[in-house]
Amino acid sequence: MVRLLLPILIGLVALVSIEFSGVMAWLLVQPTSIVLAGLALLSGVVLVLSKSVANQADRVSELIGQPYGTLVLTAAVMTIELALVASTMLTGESNPTLARDSMFSVVMIALTGVTGICNVLAAVRRGTLGSDGQVDTSQMAAPNLLGALTYWDLISTMCVLALVIPNFSRSTTEANFSTPVNAVLSVVAFGVYAIFLTAQMGRYRSLYTERESLIVGVGGGGEALETLEAENNDNDLSLWKAALLLVAGLLVVCLIAESMGQLIETGITDLGLPSSLAGVLVAMLILAPEALNAIQAASAGEVQRSINTLYGSVVATVSLTVPAVLVLGGITGTDVILGLEPFEMVLLALTLILSYPHARLTGIEGLMKLVIFLFWILLQVA
Repeated sequence: MVRLLLPILIGLVALVSIEFSGVMAWLLVQPTSIVLAGLALLSGVVLVLSKSVANQADRVSELIGQPYGTLVLTAAVMTIELALVASTMLTGESNPTLARDSMFSVVMIALTGVTGICNVLAAVRRGTLGSDGQVDTSQMAAPNLLGALTYWDLISTMCVLALVIPNFSRSTTEANFSTPVNAVLSVVAFGVYAIFLTAQMGRYRSLYTERESLIVGVGGGGEALETLEAENNDNDLSLWKAALLLVAGLLVVCLIAESMGQLIETGITDLGLPSSLAGVLVAMLILAPEALNAIQAASAGEVQRSINTLYGSVVATVSLTVPAVLVLGGITGTDVILGLEPFEMVLLALTLILSYPHARLTGIEGLMKLVIFLFWILLQVA
């Protein structure tokens, strides 16, 4: 237990040092090299914590099964992300593109960078040769296609409605809808996500489990389910410990990442880079636990679990962030801009096209996603 608590304790020490000592103020006035060294050290702490969170998410997944395991991780991350966005809107400087930039960063990091890595890892692990020297397609990595297609339908629809269509709205002069249309969009986004979760946890649960488990379990599904339930009962205490460690680790990760924002902005300014890159780096740090969990799953050959983690995060981000920021914007009188810039719309369109699920993974689709991610980062820097 001490070993499991150690990463959280390290993170708490780092967080206390940032918030309640003069370390941050001292770092902010130091030369660029020292600022970057501080960033590297704190990023290392975040990665250690993220690794711990990913391990706890694996434990929860083993105990409660899929897709519930990844839903726990997604729910915890989304709660903290929404809290950070809300606190920034309520206490920070007015930034009408905050929600848009946050959502788009999550979409691009999850669907291009991390998914690209997962696709390549899964394909390399499972792309074995048959006895005739040819690739055995039946052994290639593959998602549960119907579940993956459902994710894609939701992501493509909500991304276009929330991030593209506002640019063509005739009801306002900015890239946003009128209040009545925003109300409809909010209700639709929240309602669609609620229906999706109900289906995912209910009658369509099998669409979000690994293909191999469904094939293996055809003959003895009832017995396997009874065994799983018995294991869950025997490990109830372990489940709660893993869930508490998961949430605690996530909370510390996100608080450190948010506290690092000022340090990141200072480093970027000293290097002469665009300020928009700061939001991207913070989003990467916040998504690190989910990214590591998805990469671990792909490395173990669990393609659908990596999809559940990454695509589920994107669906939750777009479906829940939009209603939250529109309501907060209306309450506080803060302007909210949803529409993306032209080059971002093109990148989003290309990302959605390449995100269409493949029946089998070769690794090429993952490489192309990584190419898009590379150019997105370059355009943030340029």
